[in-house]
Amino acid sequence: MRGDAPSAEEIEPATLLPGMPERGVHTALYRLWLKKRAAVSAECRGELPGRSEFDPLEMPELLPNLTLFDVETAPLRFRIRLVGTAIVAAIGKDTTGFYLDQLDRIETVERRARQLVENRSPYFLADQPLSWTHRDYKTYSVLGLPLAADGKTVDMLLYSMLFT
Repeated sequence: MRGDAPSAEEIEPATLLPGMPERGVHTALYRLWLKKRAAVSAECRGELPGRSEFDPLEMPELLPNLTLFDVETAPLRFRIRLVGTAIVAAIGKDTTGFYLDQLDRIETVERRARQLVENRSPYFLADQPLSWTHRDYKTYSVLGLPLAADGKTVDMLLYSMLFT
């Protein structure tokens, strides 16, 4: 058994999600998530990395394209903890601090967030219509990643988003 988790560069392109490019923001974040997940598993702390595993200083180039959701239970709700500056510029609004159910036209985003919590598996989607904002002439790609402070129960969602 290897003592250290593989570096982000050591993760093979074959492990990328379907449709994900071999380079770019999504791929860099996904490889970092895989590295953190491997470290958590190697230390027998569960299957998923938590928010505390990620240091913003190790990924400054990714920050403008990231969004974090807090996951609340009973009832299941999502509070937007952080919205990167590139996302704010693209959608024309800073939604930090809002709950998803307080926003208009958000059904698709909420459905995907619920799936991340239930499935505990990442997803990647490209060329999605930007139907959840008034700037619906754009499309975007999104990587959704589950995070769990205890390694098991999803308590936060991490997204990277690129707009075209």
